Amino acid sequence: MIFESGLQQLFQFHIFWLFVFFLIENAALVGLSVLIGKAIESENTFLKNKDRKWVFSTLLCNTLITLIGFELYRYGILKIDFSGSLKLIIFDTLLLILLMDLFMFLFHFLVHHLKWLYPIHKLHHTHVETNVYSLYVLHPMETLGFGFIWLFLITILKFNYLSIIIYLILNLSYGIFGHLKKDIFPSFWYKNYFTKWISTTKFHNDHHKNESHNYGFYFTIWDKIFKTII
Repeated sequence: MIFESGLQQLFQFHIFWLFVFFLIENAALVGLSVLIGKAIESENTFLKNKDRKWVFSTLLCNTLITLIGFELYRYGILKIDFSGSLKLIIFDTLLLILLMDLFMFLFHFLVHHLKWLYPIHKLHHTHVETNVYSLYVLHPMETLGFGFIWLFLITILKFNYLSIIIYLILNLSYGIFGHLKKDIFPSFWYKNYFTKWISTTKFHNDHHKNESHNYGFYFTIWDKIFKTII
């Protein structure tokens, strides 16, 4: 298995060089996000000077989370399934998306309603009108909070490696699309029975304009259950 052997080859590197490697990897993802943002809405994709430090700190925190995840895997605490079973990949991907959405919904709800947590989250809401950079304007404690939710879930449950990769791609995609100013989802999305349960650009934009609603990330189902949907 190429991916498994690739991970094992990284075992030989010192933790400092691993951090550098994962820093470059995460920086490339930030760069990709910005390129996608500029391709979709170039005039709205700009970085304010006051936000530079937050984008950089989010990059460092994401790198740290990646490094911790790798170390958990190195020491056998985090286990990954490397089989090629299509049924397992589909099941694991759906389960991972659903569980992460639930845990992040709960975390997001709490940072809005706990007085000692909201001062941390309100940094993100300085962006009422959002763009791709808004995705990375987060307090380090919040970035680490989401990161530890991710590590906790993939540690207590053994997921297929392709499911993890697919989830990470979808997570980045929804982070980008959710913070665009322009709604890229077609009008039928909001009416079709199968797609209306899936979050859109407008769904998250409405949250930035009205913080008491729309806490979900990938689905609207949790907001409908907890009656927090606009």
